Amino acid sequence: METALVLGIGGAVLLFLAVFTTIVLLGRRARRGRREGRYQYRAKPNGTYDNSSASSSGM
Repeated sequence: METALVLGIGGAVLLFLAVFTTIVLLGRRARRGRREGRYQYRAKPNGTYDNSSASSSGM
C-alpha cells in the first residue's frame, strides 16, 4: 500500500513537471520568435484598436 502511494504521488509530480517544462519552453520559443519577427505580437489586451481611418471616415 505504501509503495503504491509513493508511486502514485511520484507519477503525479513527474506529470506536473513535464507539463510545466513544456509550457515554459514553448513560451520561450514564442518570445524568441516574436523578437526575431517570425510571429506577430498580440493586440492590446484592453480591447482598444487603432481604427483611426474607420472613426474619421464619417466626417
